[in-house]
Amino acid sequence: MSSRQEKRKRSSVGFKNLEGLDSFKNNLEKHFFSEVMVRDLSSEATSAKLALELNCNFGLMEMLHHLNLGTWGNFENKKLSFSNLLETLRESNDVYIEIEEFSIFLKDTSIIINKIYDESIPEQLEAILRSVSENFVHFSIGLTEVPYEIFLPVFEENILENDTILMNIKSGKNKVKDYFKYWGLYFNTKDDALIYDLKNTAIISGDVQMLNW
Repeated sequence: MSSRQEKRKRSSVGFKNLEGLDSFKNNLEKHFFSEVMVRDLSSEATSAKLALELNCNFGLMEMLHHLNLGTWGNFENKKLSFSNLLETLRESNDVYIEIEEFSIFLKDTSIIINKIYDESIPEQLEAILRSVSENFVHFSIGLTEVPYEIFLPVFEENILENDTILMNIKSGKNKVKDYFKYWGLYFNTKDDALIYDLKNTAIISGDVQMLNW
């Protein structure tokens, strides 16, 4: 496990008693073939800002195979989709529930998805995972090396220097759907993170920053 993963797992804070949480968690485990950990990142009594961690006992290629077959993630069954399961959890509680982070830990890599606007993760999760499948050959350097972590999104440094944009992202008011521009990649053979440019299907260098506060 990388030091970044260890740091993330140690960052748990207090957890609220949410009605229906066990059912929500059990359904995720069933549909994503995983063990699920739920962390509450909120310090407020009136909200639950959840980080979901899915631990899967298989690698990225196997995950993508099942995703493309429609047997992993349950995206085709709208009634039991991730979005609907989350909505059922919300309806069972009086506190505001938001997904701040969605992490998938596989045998050979981790996919870390950060919230960038209200509902961004439930709204964009399937499209993100489909994009991982479509870009797999390119970001794995022609299938020669799978990154041990894929972090998204990342932003151009000059964009994050705009305080208004940063404040909007933190408050959930951001409306720019920037999951499909740049991703951060960590490779065991590289000292620093590399950037994957989705538009040009290329790994690049440049000044970018991750949302990691």
